[in-house]
Amino acid sequence: MNQINQIQLRVVVMDDSKITSLKKIGLNEYEARAYASLVGLHEATAREILEEGGIPQGRIYDVLKDLANKGFVEIQEGVPTHYRAINPADVMQSMSTEYSQLLQQSMDTLKNLHIEASSRYPLWVIYNEPAIINRVFTLLKTAETEVIIYSSSPEYFRQFTDELKKIRKHRNLYIIVDDPEKFRFKPLVFRKANEEFFYIMGDFVQDGIVYRNIFSVIIDGKESFDVMNIGTKRIGVVTKLPVLSYIFRRWIKHLNLLDDFAP
Repeated sequence: MNQINQIQLRVVVMDDSKITSLKKIGLNEYEARAYASLVGLHEATAREILEEGGIPQGRIYDVLKDLANKGFVEIQEGVPTHYRAINPADVMQSMSTEYSQLLQQSMDTLKNLHIEASSRYPLWVIYNEPAIINRVFTLLKTAETEVIIYSSSPEYFRQFTDELKKIRKHRNLYIIVDDPEKFRFKPLVFRKANEEFFYIMGDFVQDGIVYRNIFSVIIDGKESFDVMNIGTKRIGVVTKLPVLSYIFRRWIKHLNLLDDFAP
């Protein structure tokens, strides 16, 4: 049998299922053939590997270099250079650890990922906590003339204090709270809500579930956003109905919680 036929026989004999398995873990066709060949040879030159695996001569060095970068092959410099397959069990263990870490990172990233598109509806609900917080910051940054806020949670309010301190210098800012003594964030000024306010904005119970408004904001009398706890769940309700924001603002002014000169 001549040399060409021997090479063809070795390529045919190489188990395609092994090559397919290696390709599923990220190796391309030539990388899979080179690594499978080298595992069988244990240690070999580039020529021996290309002959065993049926790899084009012009590709073999790049293939082996990529395998070394991926942690499948060790290179022993010399004349000629020799290549040694890293133990498959060690390779798979390393890959398993790396993949587990990547999967966890991906899960954490996707859990916090939120892409908010414009809704076709004037009312919609946001369920993702980072997205709720981002929505508040976005609204605060777009305010042109006035920001009205109600909050019953100093802990939740705290994360927006720096942005609100900037706003107070150039916008009308009204912050209504249930108890000003709980909100010690100078130089912000807090207005105490009265009983009539809490008749609408206070907690209410339906079917045994407590609904609690912990943060509300009205921007320029046109758009509002309410952050609510419903039992143990938190939602954000976007309202892009200027008429509702206007009515609510007029009601707050009727309760003497806004300055007389405010529009």
